[in-house]
Amino acid sequence: MDFTILVNKKKGLVEGFAPPALVDVKSKYKNGIQLNKTAYEQWLKLKEAVLLKNYEIDIESGYRSSEYQASILKELIAEKGEEYASKAIALPNHSEHQTGLAVDYCVVRSGGFIIEAEMDKCEECCYTNNIAHKYGFIVRYPKNCVDITGYQYEPWHLRYVGSELANYLFVNKITLDEFYKENENEEN
Repeated sequence: MDFTILVNKKKGLVEGFAPPALVDVKSKYKNGIQLNKTAYEQWLKLKEAVLLKNYEIDIESGYRSSEYQASILKELIAEKGEEYASKAIALPNHSEHQTGLAVDYCVVRSGGFIIEAEMDKCEECCYTNNIAHKYGFIVRYPKNCVDITGYQYEPWHLRYVGSELANYLFVNKITLDEFYKENENEEN
């Protein structure tokens, strides 16, 4: 599998795409979550490194089929409207979760879970996101990049791209979208 695959609002996956080598992640948050095997192995290393700091993280969401993505999109539109949903969640076949390489994680604290928007101010989240590149993960939707990625800031959304690319993106402070655009310009 190409770990560097770009999936965004403009570039989707082929209809019926299903990622290879999915494994159960045994999350405390929720049963039945799956990830690509390589991404999960690297996640476990990241999780262990975070635990050395006495912080605990776990997976809230991983692989999503296009059908499941369609159902959560429909729910969000009904709850918050189409304009909000278009900035918050991907269309089916345009979700990184469908690759099996995307992780929405949560902070485990005092037997409970801190999720999504609540994580922005958590030191556990800050620490995790600052070392994630060492394990091949990037914060896919960074702060102040909505005009580049098409999505609001999501500190909880990590994407496995492999160590080499993750380090490059982290050091150069660019998104995966900018990396692809940069390489596209070099080829032309």
